[in-house]
Formats: sequence, C-alpha cells, structure tokens
Amino acid sequence: MPYLEFQTPKGPRRVEIRDKPITIGRQAGNVISVNDERMSRYHAVVEKRSDGVYVRDLGSRNGTSVNNELILVEQKLVHGDSIRIGNKVFHFYSSVPGGARPRSIGSRPVDEILQVNPSSEPVLSEPQPVPEVSEPLRVMPSFSGESEGVSPARQLATLAESLPFKPFGIGDIELINARGEVVHGAYNVSTGEIPAEAVTLLRLVLLCCFRTRASDIHIEPKHDQYQVRIRVDGSMVTITSLKKDLGIRFLSLVKILCDIDISVRNAVQEGNFVARVPDRKVDYRVSMTPSIFGQKLVIRCLDSANAPRYLWDLNLPEQMFRTIEKAIKRDAGMLLVCGPTGSGKTSTLYAILRSIDASERNVVTIEDPVEIQIEGVTQMPVHEETGSTFAALLRSTLRQDPDVILVGEIRDVETAKTAMQAAMTGHLVFSTVHSRDTLGSVFRLLDLGIEPFQITSGLNLLLAQRLVRTLCPYCKQPAAPTEEQLREMGEPYKDLERIYRAVGCQKCLGTGYAGRRGVFELMTIDDRIRSAITRNNQGEIMQALAQSRFQNLKMHGFSLVAEGVTTFDEVDRVIGD
Repeated sequence: MPYLEFQTPKGPRRVEIRDKPITIGRQAGNVISVNDERMSRYHAVVEKRSDGVYVRDLGSRNGTSVNNELILVEQKLVHGDSIRIGNKVFHFYSSVPGGARPRSIGSRPVDEILQVNPSSEPVLSEPQPVPEVSEPLRVMPSFSGESEGVSPARQLATLAESLPFKPFGIGDIELINARGEVVHGAYNVSTGEIPAEAVTLLRLVLLCCFRTRASDIHIEPKHDQYQVRIRVDGSMVTITSLKKDLGIRFLSLVKILCDIDISVRNAVQEGNFVARVPDRKVDYRVSMTPSIFGQKLVIRCLDSANAPRYLWDLNLPEQMFRTIEKAIKRDAGMLLVCGPTGSGKTSTLYAILRSIDASERNVVTIEDPVEIQIEGVTQMPVHEETGSTFAALLRSTLRQDPDVILVGEIRDVETAKTAMQAAMTGHLVFSTVHSRDTLGSVFRLLDLGIEPFQITSGLNLLLAQRLVRTLCPYCKQPAAPTEEQLREMGEPYKDLERIYRAVGCQKCLGTGYAGRRGVFELMTIDDRIRSAITRNNQGEIMQALAQSRFQNLKMHGFSLVAEGVTTFDEVDRVIGD
C-alpha cells in the first residue's frame, strides 16, 4: 500500500493512499490539515489512479514542489519522492518496508482531520528561489517555418522540451481513428523507427498541447503556408508554421483519422479521433471550414486532466465552499451557474457532480454535447433534429426516478419551467445560464417567463464565475501597486505594498502566465432576497446583498491579486467594470 510520511510534533506519521484523494492545506476540511501560513487553504491533493499515484497542485499561491522542482499542474510520484507543500515536506513511498503496517489515518473517514502545528517542528529549509527575469522574454515569435532554416518538427520539439510538465514523450502517443482502431501506435525512439513526417508533426503538436494544457489547435491557411497556433489559458500562441504542401498532408492525416473524405477541400467537414497516452485517453473534436486559401482546421482538445476534478479543486473562497458543499447534500433545490461562454461553467458542474456519491444517488445529465464521461453517471446527449431537446429529455428523465439532474443549459422557457418544477418537487437540479452575474441571472429567468414564486421556491444558489490566468511561478516579479490600483481595489487593500506582474519565460511560452483559476460570486436565496424577487425589485435585491456576506466577482479577483495569484490587469481584463 503506498503512503505519505511526514514529521509531526509527536514524531513521524504515515498516511495510506487509498481510493479517496488526500487533500492537504490549512483549512480544517482537508484530510491533512496543517497550520502553516505558507500553505493555501486547499493547497494540493495526492490521489491514486490505475497507473500510479499523482500529486496535483490546487492553484496554490506558493506552488507545490517535487524534489525541489515546482510543478505547474500534476506529477506522477515514484518511490522516494519528496513533496514540499508550504513549509512541510512529505515523503512518498510505494510500499511499507518489511510488510509492516504504517500508523495511518488513511483508514479513517475522509472528514477526519490530522492537525499539525509546524511551529514546534524543526525549521525547514526554504525552497530554491525562482530565477528572476528583469525584462519580458518573448520566446514565441511569429515563426516562418523552414524558410529560416529550422524545420517545424525541430521548432516543436525544442518548444516541448522547454516546458516543465513532462509526464511522457512523443513515442508514447498512440493515434486512434474514429472507429477505435489504432492507426499509429506507440514506438520507441531509440530503435531508430521514423514515422511519416505528418504523423511526427501531429504527435509533436499534441505533445505541446499536453504539456501546456492547451484547449484548442488552429491550423490556419495563409497565402503560402499554414500557421499553427494553440489556445493556452484562453490566449492564442503561435508555435510554428508549415509549408503549403506539408500543411495539406497534415490536414489529410487528420481527415484519415476522422474517417472523412480527403478529396474534399472546399466544404465544411467534422469528425473526431482519439489519442492514447500512458495514463488516459483524450478525445479530439475536429472542425474544417473553407477559407480563401483553403480549409481551416480547428481541433478541440477534450482532456479531462485539464479540468477541476472535485469541488475543492475549484479554489472557492471558504464561505462559498461550505455553502455549496452543504447545498449539494440536500435532496431538492437548484444550483444555477452563470457566466459567458468559456468561463468554465460546465467544468464547475462536473467537479460538483464528482463530489456527489453516485453509488447512493441516481445522477442523470442532459448535455449538448456530452464532452467528458463521468463514471457512475447516466449522461444523455441532446439531438434536436430527432426531438430530443433539453425540455423533452428533462420530462422523460423525471419519470426515471432521478435524485440529481444536470441540465446543460437553460435556454428556453419550457426547459426553465420544467427544471424549476423538478427542483420544487424533490429533485436536486444543476444547470447553467448565460448572464453577466448572479443578479443578472435572476432577471434573465424572469425574462424567460418564470414566475417569481417559482424562482423563490426552487432556486437555492446562484454562482457566477470567470477564469483568470494565474502568474507563472518561474518568472513572476513583485511590483508596487499604483495609487489608482489601490483606489479601485478599495478600503481592504489600502495598505497593500506588493502585487506581482507578468514577465514571461520559456516555461510559460513567454506569456507570463501558467494555468487559470476561477473567480466567483455566490448569491444565496435567503428570505430577504426572496421577498425582493417576489416584488421584482432590483434595488431591494442589491440592498439585501449589501447587508449579507456577499462578495462580488471583482472583490474576489482583487483578493487573488493581493495573494500574488494573478495580476491587476488580468482581473480588469476578464471582469471589467
């Protein structure tokens, strides 16, 4: 049985790593709770998977190190690894020496807590300092490909090797077509096997996406070349360019994997393929659209490893976390998540669903489309052309004894009314709506034709969110906030002396950012707000929020700026006024 070992005032302790993840941080709700100011509330998680044990950083302000190397997302652990979280060091061992059973809290319920006070322990050495960069480093110019004497394959290989997250190599990527057949299997680079050029390029592009957590790949035809860009943390980054003939071969390879006609070059085409790597399979959704210079290819990367897995991965403020945690244990009511397209609404609901015990409750989702499969959950795709709309599937689902229902989106009055009625009649309902904030969501429902009494009876929580990029831990630099910034951040931060600015290095593609984090606001529908909604009075709702512990999106964003998680400019860009 693998385990973690660490020092406490009473001596060394061991924690068995079983099926349930082990969260580590300052907050008492963690499996291992440590009173350490260098730790975040929910700092990291260690979890066992089918291929081994992994440590994941939960967007902490100081990062997580394995063998004194900062990790950006996660890393597979090997016997003897040292994990530094805040001031505390945990040692990972794959088995107990001599077959002895460790003194462990792993057999206790997950909500039992081990409290440790590091003040009585020996002082631990500080992590190795991150090298500072005085000027912004631009490592991703607009490549012109082989015209500069460097092949696209060499450019992509150099880029991939400069990135810090390296769980596997190019030879470990298997390409599987739409029928589930392995077209290009894994290979050993040392044997001298040389795949076709287009196959190597596709694998290198996918490898860069794995190591940067990219969400999309764009192959864009220009006058005499194809430009290759990837979307990393919401921003487009150019990684190379291909000569015209090589770009056409690249597109043909993708078409073959998707089982679509390679002879068609001036029509809309869609398909999908799969890549298998040592620890998982990743689906890719392909779209080709004609442009004046040829077909543009966009590949959507549906990698579940890039999304939050559980509720604590969302890094919610403590009060919000406790409120949502309590709400999802109820038998009825509605949790509505709002925000613009691309703000992470569905990922948040998936994380909440995984935090529900699907073995004890009947959990059903209705989605358009189903992008990521969740174990133990019945997922239904919407097919409007056959009459399987959100509303029709929801009505059918209510006749199948559901406990928890996720409706992908409320976009019409019929779906909204049926979902509200389900929440009022003993079902726990999750859904999303497009609106700017929580207050706007209330009036969006009213505009759809929902009666105020239905909203006040069925709706429990409204969660608004955005995604801001987090600073690269390798190159971020401190800076003094300006008077204008302090004035906008408000009274709580009037004495703030230091914030951070983005610089840029090879490890973050020169952007200065690595990863994204949610910014949230949560409206709890209490008696005062119910009364104001019943009277359809926006002023009363705002007054009721002002008298509660309500924290809006920008207030949460500024708290992340003060913690050094992101920059003032990033919060201003994403949230605005």
